[in-house]
Amino acid sequence: MAKSFKLIKKQLLILFVFSIAISAGMIIHGIFFDLDFEQIKRLTFQGLIFTLILIFPTVLFLEWIFDINNKKKYNELEQRIIKLEKRRK
Repeated sequence: MAKSFKLIKKQLLILFVFSIAISAGMIIHGIFFDLDFEQIKRLTFQGLIFTLILIFPTVLFLEWIFDINNKKKYNELEQRIIKLEKRRK
């Protein structure tokens, strides 16, 4: 259980850092590709935090969606291992 908790903490940290990078990228995208230089004020610390608040839950939600299949497969494999261990004894 401790290993899985460490893994979850590591995943959350990676997703958080990724969200920060994506937030900055989205702001820069809005400035340079939309050619709206008025949005350069969003490239402040407050703008980055606000965009991060929008992006981080979205990334967590996407990670959860793509992890549903993995958890199901993991449970199936775990059940097979338990059955094999019972047979072996």
